[in-house]
Amino acid sequence: MFCDVRWYLDGRSGQDAYDSGHLPGAVFIDLDRHLTPDPGPKVGRHPFPTSESFARSMGALGIGPDDPVVAYDDAGGMAAGRLVWMLRILGRPAALLDGGIGAWDEPLETTPTIRPPVKVPVVSWPEGA
Repeated sequence: MFCDVRWYLDGRSGQDAYDSGHLPGAVFIDLDRHLTPDPGPKVGRHPFPTSESFARSMGALGIGPDDPVVAYDDAGGMAAGRLVWMLRILGRPAALLDGGIGAWDEPLETTPTIRPPVKVPVVSWPEGA
């Protein structure tokens, strides 16, 4: 399944970018909401979420533990690469779309993809992750 992980440091909305056009069947993953906990002065801008929080987010988005994920963004893989790395260190199938959304030469969709929630088991992050 495709995961759109567009995120912008300048404050533009990744959700708006997704709504304007995304790969067929792609779900939107918000870096700030799904891949990091709330930031704080002692943890930096994008700290690692708890394994429980990550499992909950993936399940709510309908991304099961055996679903192969192909993530993309439009910033050289910066945000999408984080999702791929997080999934891979848990042993889950994930890849980065080389060239991001710009490499896609088929029509884009504008209808949001809503997948039914799934149960995702909590797998602890490896030591030092």
